[in-house]
Amino acid sequence: MISRERLEKTIRGVILEFSRENRIAQPTADELAAALTDRMGELLEREVASSYTEIDDSVSYVNELRDHEQLDSANAFLEEIVAWQQQHSS
Repeated sequence: MISRERLEKTIRGVILEFSRENRIAQPTADELAAALTDRMGELLEREVASSYTEIDDSVSYVNELRDHEQLDSANAFLEEIVAWQQQHSS
């Protein structure tokens, strides 16, 4: 997961680059950096709030996800076999 500090540094770096190239005026660049940093902070807080740490039994949760993915994969493979058989049976 990307850290908040790294994200803020990246945002400010991009905006500073635009400011140096006179693509954004300086007062606007500072306002933009502050607004984007706030928005990214909100997004990161929401991501952390809905993270895997809220799950009581993470082991069984991961096993359930893995089983579900394997079942989906097996079903897709069987569908491919059936489609191939239908194409080649004449």
